[in-house]
Amino acid sequence: MPTDFRLPDLGEGVHEGQIVRLLVAQGDHVKEDQPLLEVETDKASVEIPSPYTGVVAKVHVAEQQVVNVGDVLISFDASAEDAAMAAKPLAASRATSAKTKPASPAVRKLARQLSVDLAAIEGSGPAGRVTREDVERAAASTPSPFPRERAGVRVEGLPSSDHWGPIRREPLSRARRTIAEMMARSKSAIPHVTDTDDADITELDQLRRECRDPEKPSRKLTILPFAVKATALALQKFPIFNAGFDEPANEIIYHEHIGIAIGVHTDRGLIAPVLRNVDQLTVGQIADELAVLAERARNATFAVNDTRGGTFTISNAGAMGGSRYSTPIINYPQSAILALGRSRWQPSVVEQQVVPRLILPLSLSFDHRLIDGAQSIAFMQEIIGSLESQAQLQ
Repeated sequence: MPTDFRLPDLGEGVHEGQIVRLLVAQGDHVKEDQPLLEVETDKASVEIPSPYTGVVAKVHVAEQQVVNVGDVLISFDASAEDAAMAAKPLAASRATSAKTKPASPAVRKLARQLSVDLAAIEGSGPAGRVTREDVERAAASTPSPFPRERAGVRVEGLPSSDHWGPIRREPLSRARRTIAEMMARSKSAIPHVTDTDDADITELDQLRRECRDPEKPSRKLTILPFAVKATALALQKFPIFNAGFDEPANEIIYHEHIGIAIGVHTDRGLIAPVLRNVDQLTVGQIADELAVLAERARNATFAVNDTRGGTFTISNAGAMGGSRYSTPIINYPQSAILALGRSRWQPSVVEQQVVPRLILPLSLSFDHRLIDGAQSIAFMQEIIGSLESQAQLQ
């Protein structure tokens, strides 16, 4: 008798998801923990592993279908396991194995976008896992199937046309749809004001380069963990920036814990995993946590709850390249967000001498219902003071 596998609980408050990709078909033999399908929720895209070893009797869902927790996804015929194994030739077993080549959902999507066959790639990651770099190398070594004059970035979507020529229509992913809804809600509900200023990080940059932990020689320190620590210290002194506004109750909610969400750019859009209890961490520990969060976000291997519970957000816009000042949108229902621009060497006057200094641009957007300009200036100066003095960041 077939055994039904239902969509499991994917995290607190997550009741549904969208099937991104099916990794097995009817008649396939699968092993326990083998990936069955990719499911995308409002934030996370995850591979759902098989809880059974057996034969796929029926696939009840299709790609792009929205499913709810508890819906039947796949039925297994465990009793046919031995017969199926005996009936399938070696080539078929290899084909099934290739179909489930180890790779993260983000890497699989990139392979689809670049028309790269994962089965033809020898993964360089742990246990033969295919990495983003593996896919990009394979794409670069494959001749373009398009004429030179039409070559370019391919986009997904269904072919269509308008009055002027061919177009492609692609429905928003659940993650992008959620981002759009949150951004629109934040911008329409919160009266944004943005303040900008500069921090002289010349000495801090030198300190960063000289910091070496003999127990973790591979740790790479950037300016970001120092900025996160400086922000956490400022949030302790200015709790209104670590707060939110309960509109129905007309109350300010002050958070007695500090969870800083870090904006990470991924193929699926901007994801903001949360670094918790930052005020209790050293700069080195923050750097380690940031590395783990960024890797999970880019590979879509983090849990849904990793993006929840933030009390303040930092957008590291400068890491993308040329950004200087910006007008970041507040991560609703928080009260403020800080964007770090790209640091640059600039001529500055120090003790009546023009000297080169490394300058970090800062942009702070805040909820003007809760925060006034004077508070914004004081908060920003507190962060700048920590970055420039370095004493509190050791």
